[in-house]
Amino acid sequence: MHTFTVDAPDVSSAWLRACGRLAEFPGAKGYHTVVRISDPRHEHPDMRAELERLRIAKDKYPMEAVINTLFPAALAASSKDHAELARRYLAMYERLRKADRRNVHGTYFGRLVGHPGRDGNTAPVDQLGVLIARLRQLSRSSRWNAVYEAGTVHVEDGPPPVEEVPADLPIRDLGGDTQMLDFPCLSHVSFQLESGAGIVHTVAYYRSHYMFDRAYGNYLALGKLNAWVAEQAGLRPGSLMVVAGVARLDCTQEILARVNRAQQQEDLFAPQG
Repeated sequence: MHTFTVDAPDVSSAWLRACGRLAEFPGAKGYHTVVRISDPRHEHPDMRAELERLRIAKDKYPMEAVINTLFPAALAASSKDHAELARRYLAMYERLRKADRRNVHGTYFGRLVGHPGRDGNTAPVDQLGVLIARLRQLSRSSRWNAVYEAGTVHVEDGPPPVEEVPADLPIRDLGGDTQMLDFPCLSHVSFQLESGAGIVHTVAYYRSHYMFDRAYGNYLALGKLNAWVAEQAGLRPGSLMVVAGVARLDCTQEILARVNRAQQQEDLFAPQG
């Protein structure tokens, strides 16, 4: 089995290193790949700009469109708290689903703040709100470090007592997601509290990850989601780890070379500390 583990300080470096490893594999495909990013809120602007130009030339969606599917950063910036963000997003959710054929089954953020609930017979469940409240309540205890999940099985209809280890909070709707391809490729998001330090880290699992089409935007979105959860829970944002069941390099070596040159050029002229 062809696999790899990448450790990098920022999104841009992580993406390039992961793509470089995939390029070495037969079929440019790897299994159970791991990408760890120390600061998923940091990237190289020049490299991002070059990647954006190449994506548009290949008729890909703008990076912000990819990011907004998982975390609507602009809407969050103009919301006073998570409750307002969730309320505003759900008010426009149906319009978002109808405006873009990719969103016909919903969006990742829509599932996080408005999951259909058990069997689709209950009011939408704000999983992220439950998670933030749990982090806020348990952050002073060293006992509860890894009980903050957004996963793949049926959501409970209401928040469980904070003393109990909660059930997974789903992205996939087991009753409604009958399609085998496309949404949702993101299966699971988990948050880990580094007690004592007041830091929350994030792990995401993708059943399938296309590096050129989605991965860079997904890394950025997950970093923004981590920062939002941390801010709302009164904590500090931490690192990101992304695991892919299958990762695919869906671009040419020439594209990778151009993006790599953009990052090297940026590093060359970066201020020396």
